[in-house]
Amino acid sequence: MEYLELILAIKPREPYTEILTYHLSEIGFDMFEDTTDGLKAYIQEQNYDENRLVLLLKEQSDASYTVEHKITNIPWKNWNEVWESNFQPEVIADKIYVRAEFHPPNAGYKHELVIQPRMAFGTGHHPTTAQVMELMLLLDFENKSVLDMGSGTGILALLALQLGAKSALAVDNDNNAVDNSRENAIRNGLPQMEALIGESTTIAERKFEIILANINRNIILNDLPFYSGMLNKNGILLTSGYYEQDLKIIREKASSLGLNYVKHIVKSDWCCAEFIKQ
Repeated sequence: MEYLELILAIKPREPYTEILTYHLSEIGFDMFEDTTDGLKAYIQEQNYDENRLVLLLKEQSDASYTVEHKITNIPWKNWNEVWESNFQPEVIADKIYVRAEFHPPNAGYKHELVIQPRMAFGTGHHPTTAQVMELMLLLDFENKSVLDMGSGTGILALLALQLGAKSALAVDNDNNAVDNSRENAIRNGLPQMEALIGESTTIAERKFEIILANINRNIILNDLPFYSGMLNKNGILLTSGYYEQDLKIIREKASSLGLNYVKHIVKSDWCCAEFIKQ
């Protein structure tokens, strides 16, 4: 399996390294490594589309920062080993400890999640995942039914179960992510977590008391009618995966569907907002 290496020189590095990491993951790049100058990103050669990369970099261009890039073929490596070697434990809100199987347990935190990083999005390292988890700590999950849309590793659904949810459904449109989330459910002793491959339309007839949607602005805008339809009265929706500047349009669309804005938090320009179904 041949890989390509994308080297990005980013000035200034933050918060733009995190922003570009997120968007590169959406066009097929599946491993990332921070560098002193910016970022290295890796993609299977068969998944690489130069036009998509050029368009992404053009769309993300901003007078406040500069990006130079170079892409080259590189020798084969055991990519899971490379990915795992760059994965470090993450602490969220001083209460959640996210680690991989090759890290030792840490009893100093109320919640511990074992997430094996098989190149599926959602390890707690990205601000959007961490933000949702932070707001989840403020909600009452006891005996609630929970939907995790765009679930990646399943980390949010698993945390919901640890917080007392009676059921949690993880949905993603990527087979690898769904398989990974099922593996992580076993690792965490939570085999009751349900995982399905699909979209919002796949489960549009089901009802939930809490929905977690950490995806991106366009998908969230498109799926808000489904979320509203699937939420019980007084149900909670947490959305993330977009910038603070996008919150206005999301609030307007949500309000038109009976989803009232409650609050939001921001980290490195990324936004996570809470809504309630009226």
